[in-house]
Amino acid sequence: MNILIIAYYYPPVNSGGTMRPVQMGKYLARFGHNVSILTHTYGNDITEKGNPSIIRIRDISYNRKRECFLKRFKWLVLRVYTEALNKAGKYHSIYSWWKQRVIKRSQMIINQSQPHVIIATYPPVETFEIGTHLSRTFNIPLVADFRDGLIFEPIEKKRMNRYNCIMEAYRRIEENALSQASAVTTIAQPITQYYREKYHPPRCEVISNAFDPDDLVNLPSDIPFDSSHFNIVFTGRFSLSDRSNRVEYFFHAVRRIIENNQALAEHIRIHLVGEYRKEELKELQDLIQNSVIQLHGFVSRPRALAFQAAAQLLLIITLPDRTSSVSAKIFEYLYAGKPILALTYKTVLEEIINETQTGWVVHPQQVDAIASLLHRIIADEMFYKSSYNTNHQKIRKYSSPVQIEKLERLLREIL
Repeated sequence: MNILIIAYYYPPVNSGGTMRPVQMGKYLARFGHNVSILTHTYGNDITEKGNPSIIRIRDISYNRKRECFLKRFKWLVLRVYTEALNKAGKYHSIYSWWKQRVIKRSQMIINQSQPHVIIATYPPVETFEIGTHLSRTFNIPLVADFRDGLIFEPIEKKRMNRYNCIMEAYRRIEENALSQASAVTTIAQPITQYYREKYHPPRCEVISNAFDPDDLVNLPSDIPFDSSHFNIVFTGRFSLSDRSNRVEYFFHAVRRIIENNQALAEHIRIHLVGEYRKEELKELQDLIQNSVIQLHGFVSRPRALAFQAAAQLLLIITLPDRTSSVSAKIFEYLYAGKPILALTYKTVLEEIINETQTGWVVHPQQVDAIASLLHRIIADEMFYKSSYNTNHQKIRKYSSPVQIEKLERLLREIL
């Protein structure tokens, strides 16, 4: 089977969203299929041979590569132009130039990949526009893959509410993709249920994000932890796609614990591994100055995984009002083999923690409850050990080979 995957976010872009198409390409190729990845580049169009092969089409926006004045200036001009069009009631996005260039090169892309099936993975919505165009033009089955909800529990809610034309465009793009798709895949059951009920697609399945066991090989061993401390690790960013995903409730709880027991200030170490905004760090200066928080900055993926494996407790935080909320890092955490403190409420993440028996769940905005549970985890060794009873069989379900095998079966059904 020849498979074309459309994914704007793909290495060298470094984000949680890149892992899904990477794992799709890797394991579908291992299962004996010929895979092509259609993505962007800020250089000239190029095809990188291999399996998967990578077809890179130039994006003139420099949207994620603005490291010099000229590129920043060009990006700013394009952003202002985009904003002006949207304000005038005509939908446009920073990715529209890439989409237009891809569509102009449709025949070349199809000639190179010769796909029997196309997978378009959102975000951004332009992948659906491209996938719908290629599917209709060349009569190729389409799979619409949702890494997040589009209209349902949208991660782009702020952008969608800014101008009416954006919401209207997103509704139209979703409807076009769902009417054209031979199958729909999503990362979580609430999103799947929404599309089943609203559009009644012929096939609609959950293909969860997952962890690649190959990533655990040869991890660094020089993580700078003092064994006399209780080391809590948080990897990644606090907000990323949604800046309302605030974490001050957790750190208020930490302050409360320390105020009630000064000795714990010498015992707790919270290791933040990743990139954080200045305003976020400004709010944490007191905890940074007394060494409760240790900043490690951006590190390589293997080193981030090593931090996770060395922790006594792994921290993950989501919004309480998004049932489909499930950060990609939870799957790394599952395979790290350490207890997880999940600040979440009525989400898929909560279901995963409970199903795999890998830790504790508490509402992300209830400071007293967070403080009480965290204090007990740190101070009561018997509670810490007895409350963590991992179900390894359930964890295995969230591995890349298992999830991509499920995807492959779906593709065979389509064909």
